[in-house]
Amino acid sequence: MGTQIRISREDGSLPCEVCGFLTMHVAQVVADDGTVLGRTLVCTTCQLGRSRQEPDSPPDEVPTG
Repeated sequence: MGTQIRISREDGSLPCEVCGFLTMHVAQVVADDGTVLGRTLVCTTCQLGRSRQEPDSPPDEVPTG
């Protein structure tokens, strides 16, 4: 099955630097056996947008300023 990303419903959310919505979450990266491999930040709004992109489209660029 591979690794999974688990977002806690109890933890709060942060504003995303890309889309600006309060949908950035700290998520756990979990192996098949349940071992937590680490943590990562996931924006659920931006992630939905990525799933709608065509497979050959380039990734969005993050503005720097």
